[in-house]
Amino acid sequence: MGKDSTQVETECGDASRFRVSDIPMFFRIALFAVVVLFLACPSYATEPKTKNVLVLFSTVPYSQGFLDLVEPPMRARISEPIAFYDAYLEDPQVEEKSYRESMAETLRRRYAQVKLNVVIACNPAALYFAEEYRDKIFPGVQIVFAGVGAGDLEKHKILPGVTGVASPWGFRETIDLILHLQPNTNTIAVVSGDTRWDKDFLAVAHSELLRHQDKVGEIDIAGPVDRKLLERVSALPPHTVVLFQAYPQFESRPEFGTWDLVTAIAQRVPTYSVFPRLCVDGCIGGAYEDAQKEDLWAGQIATRVLLGERADDIPVLYSAALQNRVDWRALRRWQIPESAVPSGSEVLNREPTLWERYRKYVIAAVAVIAAQLVLIFGLLWQRAKRRRIEAELARSNQQIGESERRFRLVANTAPVMIWMSGADRLCTYFNQPWLEFTGRSIEAEMGNGWADGVHPEDAKGCLETYTKAFDQRQSFQMEYRLRRHDGESRWIFDLGVPRWNTDGSFAGYIGSCLDVTERKRAEEALSSVNRRLIEAHEEERTWIARELHDDVNQRLALLAVQLDTLRQMPPASTVELKRRITEEHELVLELGRDVQALSHRLHSSKLEYLGLAAAASTLCNELSDQKKVEIDFQADGVPKKLSPEIALCFFRVTQEALQNAIKHSGCRNFEVRLGATSNELQLTVRDSGIGFDLDEGMKSRGIGLSSMRERLKLVGGEFSIESQPQRGTTIHARVSLSPQMKTATAGGQEA
Repeated sequence: MGKDSTQVETECGDASRFRVSDIPMFFRIALFAVVVLFLACPSYATEPKTKNVLVLFSTVPYSQGFLDLVEPPMRARISEPIAFYDAYLEDPQVEEKSYRESMAETLRRRYAQVKLNVVIACNPAALYFAEEYRDKIFPGVQIVFAGVGAGDLEKHKILPGVTGVASPWGFRETIDLILHLQPNTNTIAVVSGDTRWDKDFLAVAHSELLRHQDKVGEIDIAGPVDRKLLERVSALPPHTVVLFQAYPQFESRPEFGTWDLVTAIAQRVPTYSVFPRLCVDGCIGGAYEDAQKEDLWAGQIATRVLLGERADDIPVLYSAALQNRVDWRALRRWQIPESAVPSGSEVLNREPTLWERYRKYVIAAVAVIAAQLVLIFGLLWQRAKRRRIEAELARSNQQIGESERRFRLVANTAPVMIWMSGADRLCTYFNQPWLEFTGRSIEAEMGNGWADGVHPEDAKGCLETYTKAFDQRQSFQMEYRLRRHDGESRWIFDLGVPRWNTDGSFAGYIGSCLDVTERKRAEEALSSVNRRLIEAHEEERTWIARELHDDVNQRLALLAVQLDTLRQMPPASTVELKRRITEEHELVLELGRDVQALSHRLHSSKLEYLGLAAAASTLCNELSDQKKVEIDFQADGVPKKLSPEIALCFFRVTQEALQNAIKHSGCRNFEVRLGATSNELQLTVRDSGIGFDLDEGMKSRGIGLSSMRERLKLVGGEFSIESQPQRGTTIHARVSLSPQMKTATAGGQEA
């Protein structure tokens, strides 16, 4: 309504275009509110809900053991976080109505803000309390019980939403064990407390003892756990056995408690109990369930409830497996033979037999004797073998003498110089070509005498290479100058390899030498040509840089002045304006052509005016920008005034090393360190890339490495490379500074 036909047609033709302005104001406000609420409450979508478990106990030590046992498997089964809470009910106070009411109100306030998912009750008192006050403390929460006897459940109706594990009472089995181990028993005294639970246990014991009323009598000793109860036990007649069933009170009591009572009774009268936790030091034993397994079952049921199952759908699990357990020490105290223990029973605390106690020592002694016998037979066998080898060596020595004569004949006619050394590093043989080359006798060359002919400048490096290879038992090669018989020092290429005896022992080295003087001279000639090429190249770059500064720069300045004049005073005539613009256009084109022709021959002017450190820093920044890499450049103590040759050499080496690293290393981070000490100028370029094999790299990486080495030779410097595959590459360059440079360096540092 109210829209003309043109507006309606436009909206229909542009239906796919959505605009916020088309939404009514009411919906825009609602949408904004929804977005704000969603952004303000991200935890509902991201944070998992925590499962809360409350564990009720009425016996203190049982609580920590139960949690340590069931908590890890429950957390492993459930992906959401689990928070465990525990509460302790004082026993026997829990039988008092006022205490239960007070405790229920305390727990209601404590867990009012906690949404419990399941409650685990760990004994009858805790179960009855949880059922009685569930609606007040944790309404609607399902309950899982553990440590509750099957006899308790026969008298107690399980409420909806409650399930768990019921343990058997082993009264019948324990009484049978008593009569089996001590058949002359006349009386069984049942010791119990005065709690509700004690009365239930006493009733069950009565019913089971009725089965044996024709054999044994029964005495009931019930009352508070104190010393008076102990005095009544001490007055029992002979041939009496105690069935201790006082409900375990684990809380602290002044001077005397349940543990004290059962320990004292067990020292006076043979004592049994159906409670495994009451079988402390002195009790003989009883028939017990597997308490840990039942606790784990209860934990599994609680896990099923947390995962969504209803307690009413999980039937109560009744454990029927009981096992007799007896204490070996108590059997000995009451002179009960271990053979009388029923088969399948578990005997605890048994002292090891003589064999069990000293078994490892006996086995060790037998092993030592057996090893000695083996060694004796081995020595006898080795002696016989050695005699056979000595006989074979005697025959072999004759053959070796013939082989040695043949070797010397071949060595003396070979076209190379051959030497041999022993395991003590001293030379033991030189062939005839060696002796003819040096013009010395073999006696003069033996030992270390051959080193007298090595050029003094090469002697140290030659001996270091030989000694290092000798220590590592590795092949080596080296070049050094050796004095010929006519007094001329000739370059020798020496290749040495280790020798081994037939038994695998090290015998020394054998080496061969070639005169490579002519090759070295050819290399030096080629190096000289390379140096001259480099010098010519640098002269050309210097010339190009001068041309750019003195010619192109001046022309650019003139062009700028002309353009500024044209901007401030443009000609009135259009024809004149076009002519002037055409002239300036031609000048720009001419400059472009000249710059393009000279661009490849550019020489760094910063090297001359600002020094090596500034020029190298600028180079690193430019390469970082161009190649998109990180170059960490640091300069320390570099003098601003260096000889042009040294400054240019280090600048070009830095340039070439970085370009090679960027191109070949495969990494994006590099280090450049330029520094000067009191004696020399040093450069290090390092990368952490793929590295390369030095021998192959010198052959396959073009003239870059050779160019850097030759540049440093021009200024009397040294060049070295450290690289291994997958361990990066480091290039070192250094050159000694003249006294003038040292002064400049010191001055630069002081400044």
